[in-house]
Amino acid sequence: MISKKLSSYFPFLAKYFSLYFEDGDKKFPQSIVFEGLDPYAQCFFALELARNLNCLEDAREDCSCLNCRWIRENKHPAINFASQIHFKPQEDETKTVISALQAKAIEKSLRETSDYHRFFIFFDAKSATLSDNQLKSLERYSPELYDICPDKDWSVNHINSKTFNPLTPNILLKSVEEPPERTTFVFLTKNRSDLINTIVSRSQCFRVPSPVQKNDVSNISWVFEKYPNMTLEDAFSLSESLRGYIAENDVDCDFILDSILAYLISELKTASDVNYIQKIRHDIENVSKAKRHLAASMQDKIVFDTLFLKFARGVK
Repeated sequence: MISKKLSSYFPFLAKYFSLYFEDGDKKFPQSIVFEGLDPYAQCFFALELARNLNCLEDAREDCSCLNCRWIRENKHPAINFASQIHFKPQEDETKTVISALQAKAIEKSLRETSDYHRFFIFFDAKSATLSDNQLKSLERYSPELYDICPDKDWSVNHINSKTFNPLTPNILLKSVEEPPERTTFVFLTKNRSDLINTIVSRSQCFRVPSPVQKNDVSNISWVFEKYPNMTLEDAFSLSESLRGYIAENDVDCDFILDSILAYLISELKTASDVNYIQKIRHDIENVSKAKRHLAASMQDKIVFDTLFLKFARGVK
């Protein structure tokens, strides 16, 4: 059972994965790539999937069964973090990469039988003090996420090609291709292109949005200053500025589109001019199309360029 909190934070993902929990014959993905700006959102969602798959009861949000408690306390024997500082064999002295020895240790561990659904969650965890933004990211979900890094001396970051020893992905590939039943690999990335194609092609890929407060347009009010009289020059300039704002503030593109949609709906409620009402309705449809393009992993630049050009030209 997908919790209300999960459905609230990630409505599309929660609806999609709930199909696996409702249909016992549907095989859960053996490899998943989560992409997006917020690695803590990705980690949280991965852990919640693991909790749903291993819960001894109905996986409700406040479930206190043994497996749910273990996962919340970061003590579950089948839920494994894999980073530069996690899942390290004793003889492995590497500190800056996920090594070939780690990949072999994972392969070896899979030969052992398990009564649980095993998860291996890959991310970059170089030693670092959590930034204010990262701490705020933790607070968005629940205090339990603090147990992921209890000493606050390392943080959850996106993996990329430099996170792995060059030999690691190829050794890991065999485990990803043919894992035992009830085993899932999860890779936390900013963009799927940061992983080798052979792993991506064997994985289901999903964009994970940051669960920020929806429809809050207060921080991006400048986006609407040119509306409805936007020029073509304004369109390209606004697209570039928005992408810079997203990168600097760790905001998800989907949140920006939701905020634009909320602004247009508020304008529609107060508009009286027939032509203006028609334009708003067209642009609401344009934003809905942009959200579908974003969900289909179209590049952010293309999504925003196309949207604002339609705003400027007054077309659907």
